[in-house]
Amino acid sequence: MNALQMILDRQRELQKKHYGVDVTTLSEEERAQYIRDMSLALTDELHEALNEVGWKPWATSRHLNRQAYLGELIDVLHFWCNLVLIANTSEQELLDMYFAKADKNAKRQMEGYDGVRDKCTTCGRAFDDAAVLCTPVACEHIE
Repeated sequence: MNALQMILDRQRELQKKHYGVDVTTLSEEERAQYIRDMSLALTDELHEALNEVGWKPWATSRHLNRQAYLGELIDVLHFWCNLVLIANTSEQELLDMYFAKADKNAKRQMEGYDGVRDKCTTCGRAFDDAAVLCTPVACEHIE
């Protein structure tokens, strides 16, 4: 078993044993609430990590409280794992998707990706994203 799968399994056990949450049995409403809660918690932990770094351009400190910063990132990892578990995915699927997306991002950069072109004007997602169902439509200017 690989490290990522070990982490996911441990997080699943933690959620069931200590919090009474089995993500496989949640109703649609409970699942939506769980995703909201975990997303907000993850975002909060990222902000806590940011507080351990001198990131403010208007201040002179460029400190990094390494241990506290890493501790907050571990909290981020816990909540990220919860979000992964609710998607009922495996380590292999995550790895496959990660490397496919990393390759796509590298290709985009080599092609001069600007973050605007080649995106749907309605949903804002990139046309080269497999999950996007919309397609580019050429508009003709009528004078």
